[in-house]
Amino acid sequence: MRQNKYTLPGLLFCLALTGVLRSESETSKTDQTPRILRDLRDSSSLKVLIAAHRGGYESDKVDEAPENSLANIQNSERKRYELYETDIQRTRDGHFVIMHDPTIDRETSGVGKVSEMTLDELRGLGKRYRDGTLSQKRVATLEEFLIHGKGHTLFKADMKPGVSKYFGEIMELVAKHDAISEIIFRVPYREADLFEQYRTSGGPFAKHTLMFMVTSQKQIADIRDRFDSATIEIKLDKSDPANEKKLELIRYAHNKRFIVETHAEGSDDDWAKLIDAGVRIFHARAPSKVRKFLDTLPVSE
Repeated sequence: MRQNKYTLPGLLFCLALTGVLRSESETSKTDQTPRILRDLRDSSSLKVLIAAHRGGYESDKVDEAPENSLANIQNSERKRYELYETDIQRTRDGHFVIMHDPTIDRETSGVGKVSEMTLDELRGLGKRYRDGTLSQKRVATLEEFLIHGKGHTLFKADMKPGVSKYFGEIMELVAKHDAISEIIFRVPYREADLFEQYRTSGGPFAKHTLMFMVTSQKQIADIRDRFDSATIEIKLDKSDPANEKKLELIRYAHNKRFIVETHAEGSDDDWAKLIDAGVRIFHARAPSKVRKFLDTLPVSE
């Protein structure tokens, strides 16, 4: 086992995490969403959550679960990724589908832009695995995701460019399926005014509904004042993710009572420093590596 290099907050986190992981194995699927939401509502929580990028696709072909597919919802949950990060695009005929790219070329057997195709046209295509081979899975809609994840999956949906203006329609769909407690929308700070207009209109909304991506203390303070959001994302420098400037920004957001998310950039040591500073959600492109790290953190004797 590696020697413990971490500070006192890190050690306290490790001790707390041991108990959390033990209790997780005893938690039923039906308790999953409420438990995660409790962590998101508690800014003092030491629990670190994983938001699996596109649900996780490191072994998509073996799992028979392409990225952003219905099959991958249960697969992500089985691997103990607390949040399923996903992506929303809008079709030509007004349906919201789960696709990362603005074009369908990489992810399906077809070619073209999502925004220029109808839902029926997309339904006729197969989804591709990361190696380019075709699966038997089909493009899923946001509505199908909400139905299939109901009660046991917390989604973190990335609003792709041009989709934010339809946020009211999206929230109507979410409310229709009584799923407001089961989805977070990650949105850019530059669109804060648009989302404030929605919030003040009185539409369905919760403290955790919006996760703004921010880069400064000024932006963090503004989001606290205008939205009182539960979560916030701080963008890191890929070449030096745990530099002191970013750690200071994370501490500032944590002190403002945010649950802070960052991408899981860098090494184990970087992740430990980020956790010590206050990060409580890792958006992970390789979620299995982060899961392993969280499961094997050294604990002081």
